[in-house]
Amino acid sequence: MSQSIPLTARVWFLIPLYAVGFLIWTGIARLRHVEYVTAIAQEEIAVAATSPTGYTGGTRELIVPEHLSESYGWIAQTQLMLHKGDWRVRHIDYENAPSGREEHASSPYRWWLGLLAWIDHLISGRPLGLSVERAALFADPLLHLLFLAIVIVFVARQFGVWSGALFSLGGVTLYPFAAAFLPGVPDDYSLTLVCAFGSVGLLLAGTRHRLAAGAAAGAEDARRRAGRWFLCAGIAGGLGLWINVASQWPVLAGIGLGAMLAAGIRRSATTQDAAGDSTPAHWRTWALGGAATVLGGYLIEYSPADLGDLQLRVVHPLYGLCWLGAGELLARTEAWGRRTEQKWTFRDLLQILLVAAGLAVVPVVMWRTGNPGVFAVDLRMFRLTKLPDAILSPSFPLWLSRDGLTATVWATLAPLILLLPAGWLMLRRATATPFRVSLALALGPVLVVLGLACLRIRTWQMVDGTMLALLCAATAAIGGTSKAALPRWLWAAAVVLVLVPGAILLLPPMKSAASNVLTVPEVEGLVERDFAHWLARHIGAANPGVVLAPPNVTNTLYYYGGLRGLGTLAWENKDGLSVALRIAISTSTEEAHALVRRRGVTHIIVPSWDTFFEDYTASAAVQPGELFLTSLHRWRQPSWLRPIPYQLPTIAGFEAHSVMVFEVVDEQDDAVALGRLTEYFIEMGQLENAKAAGQALRRFPFDFSSLVARAQLDAARGDATEFASTLDQLLKRLAAAADRGLLWDRRVSLGVVLARGKRMDLARVQVQQCLAEIDEARLRSVTTYSLFHLLGLSKAFGLGIADPHLQSLARDLLPSDLRRQL
Repeated sequence: MSQSIPLTARVWFLIPLYAVGFLIWTGIARLRHVEYVTAIAQEEIAVAATSPTGYTGGTRELIVPEHLSESYGWIAQTQLMLHKGDWRVRHIDYENAPSGREEHASSPYRWWLGLLAWIDHLISGRPLGLSVERAALFADPLLHLLFLAIVIVFVARQFGVWSGALFSLGGVTLYPFAAAFLPGVPDDYSLTLVCAFGSVGLLLAGTRHRLAAGAAAGAEDARRRAGRWFLCAGIAGGLGLWINVASQWPVLAGIGLGAMLAAGIRRSATTQDAAGDSTPAHWRTWALGGAATVLGGYLIEYSPADLGDLQLRVVHPLYGLCWLGAGELLARTEAWGRRTEQKWTFRDLLQILLVAAGLAVVPVVMWRTGNPGVFAVDLRMFRLTKLPDAILSPSFPLWLSRDGLTATVWATLAPLILLLPAGWLMLRRATATPFRVSLALALGPVLVVLGLACLRIRTWQMVDGTMLALLCAATAAIGGTSKAALPRWLWAAAVVLVLVPGAILLLPPMKSAASNVLTVPEVEGLVERDFAHWLARHIGAANPGVVLAPPNVTNTLYYYGGLRGLGTLAWENKDGLSVALRIAISTSTEEAHALVRRRGVTHIIVPSWDTFFEDYTASAAVQPGELFLTSLHRWRQPSWLRPIPYQLPTIAGFEAHSVMVFEVVDEQDDAVALGRLTEYFIEMGQLENAKAAGQALRRFPFDFSSLVARAQLDAARGDATEFASTLDQLLKRLAAAADRGLLWDRRVSLGVVLARGKRMDLARVQVQQCLAEIDEARLRSVTTYSLFHLLGLSKAFGLGIADPHLQSLARDLLPSDLRRQL
């Protein structure tokens, strides 16, 4: 006779299965979109196994969906770590050039990304650098899937199958928690969320065993199991503190609050109910496990060379010392809650003083050193999720006052509705004391993190992480109490209802056409990738360039082009950012030149779509004298800067933007500088500006190179009469050997002008001389327009570049469409 599977077991099986399916479906849809965007206008780049990135020149291809600088950093640093064969990264040289800066981001997430890259490398045979880019697509979604699979089993075993089922739903639809695990945007915050849940969930499991230790049979075994769970919870919290101190400390503070609430509940309970509790030593075990993990993480990150630094924005032994004090405080609070009579001795007083010292050590050090530590401003905390069009706001009240009660606000706030029944169950005396204690312990972290989320909106993800632990405790209490409480079906329905708004926001675009619509950050990523690749080719790998650009563009120029920069928004890069800002607001070209030379800057980049410097200099415009950045916008650049023409790729919606590129060169005389500026405007299609520059060139009637530029302008304007007149002057001067000593790029322009004037015999002579004098530096210095015409004329004359390497380089320096024309 067959036996049917109970309904409860079938529901338990189906709900997690649905949750995992939803997670895989949404993840694949988003992954395909990232791959689609990355493949747009992608020029083939040679693979180089010896390069840290896997591509020649240290370039990269992956378009990070939301243009997040932290994701660029994780990919680049993991590649650097694997390339050097090291297991940590403590210094990087691509920011604050040329000396670089310290790097304090913890290693565990790089290890996770590196592990996935090694697996991909072994399976596919790709170079490790390419495998890191590939691993970045899967790192967070795979972490989410593993977290879900492991914790579902853990919760089902410890809190019951219904707790596991509801947890599985919350784990994939809770907003904004589930939006922390997206493909293509690797970030250690996802790993921090996993550790945060572990630090609370493992404590709840330990509390369950502690409260079962009152029975005569198996009491000692239950205490030992509880001790192991508390130790594991401490280790999980210590890992979270190691990975991200600023995000984990409120969870630990909330655990302390929850433990005190639990002690109050025990004390108010009957003696018989409270007797089932275990010894306070478990809190000491928890603190010892956490402190040991913090110390171990600190030693792994900083030994032996960097020990002793009092940088409290990252893991430090002082946090472990503070944790030990907190553990002792909670142990004594536990004893108070159990109504244990204590006789105060001198030793007890001494311990109290040590507890106070342990708790005070971190605040005192922050105060004495002026180091804000975990309270320092982190701009990443102003972004709610990594989804497209994510909310950006310094705080929740400002967000709410700006946008009102939008769908995103409702989806973020909806899970808080569950706090009402959970709090009611905790305060309700009819609920069994063990469940009330668990609810109190789970509620503490939610309340503390919720308070912080009002100031840092990204912390709402951590609110949801702690809400998942509270969900497990509340579901277990509803299903385990024998007295009248909420019907289990009503609780399950309430959970599903509060999760629906978030699930809707997490859905990827349903139609294939909509899924291929690009966001503004994705368009900027495509533009900056193309620009970075072009600039890297223009500079060359032999002498890697140093760029002065807005912080976000500085990040992408390194990520896509391997170019070092000065100012970024990383908190370790105060020096580089201050120098970049100082140059931007300088009113002395001599000071700006000195700073540029000291830092080895080779190019200054002014993109129209990133107005970071313009916004900053708006407040500095009251200074006497013209700001350096303002002079660039007005094309009053000093003689040691040469504008380099670059045409942005044509992308719908981005046509109005442009980028100004200035190369740092040796001092130019005024005629040469104006001639190059005129030809720049011609190549960029800015004929009115070119005309104004051409008028200024008339101040140098006897300068041969200025005549060449004027002839270029006449030809561009289609003024045949003026062109013929200027060409006649050129020919007379050329007959007198006025081209002797002409700069190489100006000779290229002369050859183009002579060809336009149908003097092919003379043009051939100039082209021959250019080819005879050509070298890599000159080849890279010439503009795209001039290089194209030089190669076209040399082909028409049956000439060529003798050096095969230079011949190949010349073609590579041209865009693909111009290469096809040749």
